[in-house]
Amino acid sequence: MKKAIIVGSTGVIGKEILKIFRQDYQVVEVNRSSGDFKVDMQDAEAVEQMFQAIGGFDVLIAASGYGKWGTLEEHSIQDFHDGLNSKLMGQVNLVVIGRKYANEGAVFILTSGVLAHQPMIGGLSLAMINAALESFVKGAALELEQGMKINAVSPSFAKETMELMGLDSSTGVPAIEFAKIYKKIIDERKTGQVYQA
Repeated sequence: MKKAIIVGSTGVIGKEILKIFRQDYQVVEVNRSSGDFKVDMQDAEAVEQMFQAIGGFDVLIAASGYGKWGTLEEHSIQDFHDGLNSKLMGQVNLVVIGRKYANEGAVFILTSGVLAHQPMIGGLSLAMINAALESFVKGAALELEQGMKINAVSPSFAKETMELMGLDSSTGVPAIEFAKIYKKIIDERKTGQVYQA
């Protein structure tokens, strides 16, 4: 059975990804404080140790990472750095380090977000992070070897997330619909794509 690493398997979308991939894959759950491995993906040394312990794998999905929600006035310079270190560099770490351990033809799927293309008040930091992440995916797709592929899912707002934020969720998309896209990417075997959902 092929092995899939899911980073962020306890999140709103991650939970649904886990349900889908458990059907056909040996799943390794990775989170900050639970799962098979407890890892802060910002910590490159910890990420390396995790991959050494897991060994070869066929799919890596990253559905994790922090970015501050707030206006420009509400952001400190450190807030920007925290988001870049978490959601951007955390996912970059998973690819740059993980490719050394991945099986031939492995697929990496990262998670950006709609704010990269549709900025809104409060989403400045996340818009910047998501756009950078998508550029990384497009560039890395040109350089990955051994038939490896890399793509990103750019979800809009999950209904469940909007409810947690106390927002009107009538325009939200159920998280399971986003999760299905991660599986679709595996089946399509493309690379360097950003799947907007």
